[in-house]
Amino acid sequence: MKTIIQISLVLILISASGFAEKNDYKSDEVVVHTGKYIPLNLYFTDATGKKVLLKNIINKPTVIDFGYYRCVGICTPLMSEISDVIGKVNLTPGKDYNILCISVDQNETPEIAAQKKNELIGLIDKKIDPSSWKFLTGDSLSIKKITDAVGFHFYRSGNIIVHKGVLVFVDKNGKICSYLQPGYNRRGDFTILPSEFQMAVIDAGKSNVNPGVLGVLQTCLGIKKGNLYVFFTIFFVGIFTVVTTLLIIKKSKPAKKQV
Repeated sequence: MKTIIQISLVLILISASGFAEKNDYKSDEVVVHTGKYIPLNLYFTDATGKKVLLKNIINKPTVIDFGYYRCVGICTPLMSEISDVIGKVNLTPGKDYNILCISVDQNETPEIAAQKKNELIGLIDKKIDPSSWKFLTGDSLSIKKITDAVGFHFYRSGNIIVHKGVLVFVDKNGKICSYLQPGYNRRGDFTILPSEFQMAVIDAGKSNVNPGVLGVLQTCLGIKKGNLYVFFTIFFVGIFTVVTTLLIIKKSKPAKKQV
Protein backbone atom coordinates (compact mmCIF):
# COMPACT_ATOMS: atom_id res chain seq x y z
CA MET A 1 0.00 0.00 0.00
CA LYS A 2 2.84 2.35 0.92
CA THR A 3 4.38 1.87 -2.51
CA ILE A 4 1.10 2.69 -4.28
CA ILE A 5 0.66 5.87 -2.26
CA GLN A 6 4.20 6.95 -3.08
CA ILE A 7 3.62 6.33 -6.80
CA SER A 8 0.38 8.36 -6.68
CA LEU A 9 2.12 11.28 -4.99
CA VAL A 10 4.91 11.19 -7.55
CA LEU A 11 2.33 11.35 -10.34
CA ILE A 12 0.78 14.43 -8.75
CA LEU A 13 4.17 16.13 -8.54
CA ILE A 14 5.01 15.23 -12.13
CA SER A 15 1.69 16.67 -13.33
CA ALA A 16 2.20 19.86 -11.37
CA SER A 17 5.78 20.25 -12.56
CA GLY A 18 4.65 19.70 -16.13
CA PHE A 19 2.22 22.59 -15.74
CA ALA A 20 4.94 24.81 -14.29
CA GLU A 21 7.37 23.98 -17.07
CA LYS A 22 4.75 24.64 -19.71
CA ASN A 23 4.18 28.13 -18.29
CA ASP A 24 7.92 28.85 -17.86
CA TYR A 25 7.68 29.15 -14.08
CA LYS A 26 10.32 31.29 -12.40
CA SER A 27 10.66 32.95 -9.04
CA ASP A 28 8.52 35.92 -8.08
CA GLU A 29 9.20 35.66 -4.36
CA VAL A 30 10.07 38.50 -2.00
CA VAL A 31 13.08 37.76 0.19
CA VAL A 32 13.16 39.97 3.25
CA HIS A 33 16.38 42.00 3.53
CA THR A 34 15.57 44.18 6.52
CA GLY A 35 18.62 45.81 8.04
CA LYS A 36 20.44 45.86 4.72
CA TYR A 37 20.90 48.90 2.48
CA ILE A 38 19.76 49.71 -1.03
CA PRO A 39 22.38 51.16 -3.43
CA LEU A 40 21.91 54.93 -3.45
CA ASN A 41 24.37 55.47 -6.30
CA LEU A 42 21.83 54.42 -8.93
CA TYR A 43 20.31 56.80 -11.47
CA PHE A 44 16.70 56.63 -12.64
CA THR A 45 14.55 58.93 -14.77
CA ASP A 46 11.57 60.75 -13.27
CA ALA A 47 8.26 61.55 -14.96
CA THR A 48 9.65 64.83 -16.35
CA GLY A 49 12.51 63.05 -18.11
CA LYS A 50 15.11 64.23 -15.60
CA LYS A 51 17.86 61.88 -14.40
CA VAL A 52 17.77 61.56 -10.62
CA LEU A 53 20.24 59.97 -8.19
CA LEU A 54 18.63 57.89 -5.46
CA LYS A 55 20.91 59.46 -2.87
CA ASN A 56 19.43 62.87 -3.64
CA ILE A 57 15.76 61.86 -3.47
CA ILE A 58 15.91 59.42 -0.55
CA ASN A 59 16.61 62.06 2.09
CA LYS A 60 13.86 61.11 4.56
CA PRO A 61 11.76 57.98 5.28
CA THR A 62 10.75 56.64 1.86
CA VAL A 63 8.09 54.20 0.72
CA ILE A 64 9.08 52.22 -2.38
CA ASP A 65 6.55 50.46 -4.60
CA PHE A 66 7.85 48.16 -7.34
CA GLY A 67 5.62 47.39 -10.32
CA TYR A 68 5.06 48.80 -13.77
CA TYR A 69 2.74 51.42 -15.19
CA ARG A 70 1.12 49.43 -18.00
CA CYS A 71 0.39 46.50 -15.70
CA VAL A 72 -2.99 44.82 -16.20
CA GLY A 73 -2.85 43.12 -12.80
CA ILE A 74 -2.40 44.40 -9.26
CA CYS A 75 -0.11 47.38 -9.88
CA THR A 76 -2.73 50.07 -10.47
CA PRO A 77 -5.02 48.88 -7.63
CA LEU A 78 -2.04 49.00 -5.28
CA MET A 79 -0.99 52.47 -6.40
CA SER A 80 -4.60 53.63 -6.08
CA GLU A 81 -4.66 52.36 -2.50
CA ILE A 82 -1.47 54.33 -1.81
CA SER A 83 -3.32 57.44 -3.04
CA ASP A 84 -6.13 56.63 -0.65
CA VAL A 85 -3.98 55.97 2.42
CA ILE A 86 -2.00 59.20 1.88
CA GLY A 87 -5.17 61.12 2.65
CA LYS A 88 -5.91 59.08 5.78
CA VAL A 89 -2.65 59.19 7.70
CA ASN A 90 -1.52 62.06 9.91
CA LEU A 91 1.67 62.50 7.93
CA THR A 92 2.46 64.70 4.96
CA PRO A 93 4.38 63.51 1.88
CA GLY A 94 7.37 65.75 1.23
CA LYS A 95 7.56 66.75 4.87
CA ASP A 96 7.43 63.49 6.81
CA TYR A 97 8.19 60.98 4.06
CA ASN A 98 8.54 60.46 0.31
CA ILE A 99 7.14 57.84 -2.05
CA LEU A 100 8.86 56.21 -5.02
CA CYS A 101 7.19 54.07 -7.65
CA ILE A 102 9.90 52.25 -9.58
CA SER A 103 8.99 50.49 -12.80
CA VAL A 104 10.54 47.04 -13.23
CA ASP A 105 9.92 47.26 -17.00
CA GLN A 106 12.96 48.80 -18.66
CA ASN A 107 10.86 49.48 -21.77
CA GLU A 108 8.60 52.00 -20.05
CA THR A 109 9.23 55.70 -20.69
CA PRO A 110 8.95 58.93 -18.67
CA GLU A 111 5.84 59.76 -20.71
CA ILE A 112 4.14 56.59 -19.51
CA ALA A 113 5.24 57.34 -15.95
CA ALA A 114 3.88 60.89 -16.19
CA GLN A 115 0.49 59.66 -17.34
CA LYS A 116 0.26 57.25 -14.42
CA LYS A 117 1.45 59.93 -11.99
CA ASN A 118 -1.22 62.41 -13.09
CA GLU A 119 -3.83 59.69 -12.69
CA LEU A 120 -2.75 58.75 -9.17
CA ILE A 121 -2.06 62.25 -7.82
CA GLY A 122 -5.60 63.19 -8.81
CA LEU A 123 -7.02 60.52 -6.51
CA ILE A 124 -5.42 61.88 -3.32
CA ASP A 125 -7.85 63.44 -0.87
CA LYS A 126 -5.20 65.87 0.38
CA LYS A 127 -3.08 68.57 -1.18
CA ILE A 128 0.52 67.38 -1.49
CA ASP A 129 3.70 68.45 -3.22
CA PRO A 130 3.69 66.38 -6.46
CA SER A 131 7.48 66.03 -6.24
CA SER A 132 7.08 64.00 -3.02
CA TRP A 133 5.72 61.06 -5.04
CA LYS A 134 8.06 60.20 -7.86
CA PHE A 135 7.35 57.76 -10.70
CA LEU A 136 10.63 56.42 -11.99
CA THR A 137 11.84 54.42 -14.97
CA GLY A 138 15.30 53.00 -15.54
CA ASP A 139 17.54 50.65 -17.46
CA SER A 140 17.58 46.92 -16.79
CA LEU A 141 20.86 47.03 -14.84
CA SER A 142 19.67 49.69 -12.37
CA ILE A 143 16.36 47.90 -11.96
CA LYS A 144 18.11 44.62 -11.23
CA LYS A 145 20.47 46.17 -8.70
CA ILE A 146 17.78 47.79 -6.61
CA THR A 147 15.31 44.88 -6.80
CA ASP A 148 18.06 42.43 -5.85
CA ALA A 149 18.96 44.66 -2.92
CA VAL A 150 15.44 44.53 -1.48
CA GLY A 151 14.83 40.89 -2.46
CA PHE A 152 12.06 41.73 -4.93
CA HIS A 153 12.07 39.04 -7.63
CA PHE A 154 10.04 39.06 -10.84
CA TYR A 155 10.09 37.56 -14.30
CA ARG A 156 8.64 38.26 -17.71
CA SER A 157 6.09 35.97 -19.32
CA GLY A 158 5.35 37.33 -22.78
CA ASN A 159 4.13 40.91 -22.30
CA ILE A 160 3.38 40.30 -18.62
CA ILE A 161 5.75 40.78 -15.68
CA VAL A 162 4.93 38.43 -12.83
CA HIS A 163 5.68 39.82 -9.38
CA LYS A 164 4.36 40.29 -5.86
CA GLY A 165 2.71 43.42 -4.50
CA VAL A 166 4.59 44.83 -1.52
CA LEU A 167 5.72 48.18 -0.12
CA VAL A 168 9.29 48.61 1.12
CA PHE A 169 10.09 51.24 3.76
CA VAL A 170 13.63 52.60 3.95
CA ASP A 171 15.21 55.28 6.13
CA LYS A 172 17.02 58.39 4.85
CA ASN A 173 20.25 56.40 4.47
CA GLY A 174 18.62 53.67 2.40
CA LYS A 175 18.41 51.09 5.20
CA ILE A 176 15.55 48.66 4.65
CA CYS A 177 13.36 48.94 7.75
CA SER A 178 10.20 47.00 6.90
CA TYR A 179 7.97 45.43 4.27
CA LEU A 180 4.21 45.94 4.13
CA GLN A 181 1.83 43.75 2.15
CA PRO A 182 -1.59 45.37 1.73
CA GLY A 183 -4.72 43.31 2.19
CA TYR A 184 -6.55 42.08 -0.91
CA ASN A 185 -10.31 41.54 -1.10
CA ARG A 186 -12.52 39.55 -3.46
CA ARG A 187 -13.36 42.61 -5.54
CA GLY A 188 -9.70 42.89 -6.50
CA ASP A 189 -9.06 45.94 -4.36
CA PHE A 190 -6.12 46.48 -2.05
CA THR A 191 -6.57 47.70 1.50
CA ILE A 192 -3.79 49.40 3.44
CA LEU A 193 -4.43 50.02 7.12
CA PRO A 194 -3.52 53.67 7.77
CA SER A 195 -2.19 52.71 11.22
CA GLU A 196 0.21 50.14 9.74
CA PHE A 197 1.35 52.50 6.99
CA GLN A 198 1.90 55.36 9.43
CA MET A 199 3.77 53.17 11.92
CA ALA A 200 6.04 51.84 9.17
CA VAL A 201 6.90 55.41 8.12
CA ILE A 202 7.54 56.47 11.72
CA ASP A 203 9.75 53.43 12.33
CA ALA A 204 11.72 54.19 9.17
CA GLY A 205 12.18 57.72 10.48
CA LYS A 206 13.80 56.23 13.56
CA SER A 207 15.72 53.63 11.50
CA ASN A 208 13.90 50.87 13.42
CA VAL A 209 14.02 47.48 11.71
CA ASN A 210 10.94 45.23 11.70
CA PRO A 211 11.75 41.75 10.34
CA GLY A 212 9.21 39.84 8.29
CA VAL A 213 6.39 40.93 5.99
CA LEU A 214 3.07 42.25 7.25
CA GLY A 215 0.23 40.52 5.41
CA VAL A 216 0.04 37.80 2.75
CA LEU A 217 1.81 38.49 -0.52
CA GLN A 218 -0.48 38.78 -3.53
CA THR A 219 0.96 37.79 -6.90
CA CYS A 220 0.46 39.82 -10.04
CA LEU A 221 0.15 36.88 -12.41
CA GLY A 222 -1.31 38.49 -15.47
CA ILE A 223 -2.26 35.05 -16.76
CA LYS A 224 -5.54 33.62 -17.97
CA LYS A 225 -7.78 32.07 -15.36
CA GLY A 226 -7.97 28.94 -17.49
CA ASN A 227 -4.37 28.12 -16.64
CA LEU A 228 -5.16 28.25 -12.94
CA TYR A 229 -8.14 25.98 -13.51
CA VAL A 230 -5.87 23.49 -15.25
CA PHE A 231 -3.44 23.52 -12.35
CA PHE A 232 -6.10 22.99 -9.69
CA THR A 233 -7.80 20.33 -11.79
CA ILE A 234 -4.54 18.39 -11.94
CA PHE A 235 -4.06 18.84 -8.20
CA PHE A 236 -7.52 17.68 -7.16
CA VAL A 237 -7.55 14.80 -9.63
CA GLY A 238 -4.31 13.65 -8.02
CA ILE A 239 -5.82 13.87 -4.54
CA PHE A 240 -8.89 11.97 -5.74
CA THR A 241 -6.61 9.26 -7.15
CA VAL A 242 -4.82 8.81 -3.83
CA VAL A 243 -8.03 8.66 -1.82
CA THR A 244 -9.67 6.23 -4.24
CA THR A 245 -6.61 3.98 -4.14
CA LEU A 246 -6.69 3.89 -0.36
CA LEU A 247 -10.38 2.97 -0.32
CA ILE A 248 -9.88 0.16 -2.85
CA ILE A 249 -6.97 -1.25 -0.85
CA LYS A 250 -9.00 -1.10 2.34
CA LYS A 251 -11.95 -2.93 0.78
CA SER A 252 -9.72 -5.55 -0.84
CA LYS A 253 -8.11 -6.58 2.44
CA PRO A 254 -9.32 -10.06 3.57
CA ALA A 255 -11.46 -10.01 6.67
CA LYS A 256 -9.79 -11.30 9.76
CA LYS A 257 -10.97 -14.74 10.79
CA GLN A 258 -12.85 -14.87 14.01
CA VAL A 259 -11.65 -17.53 16.41
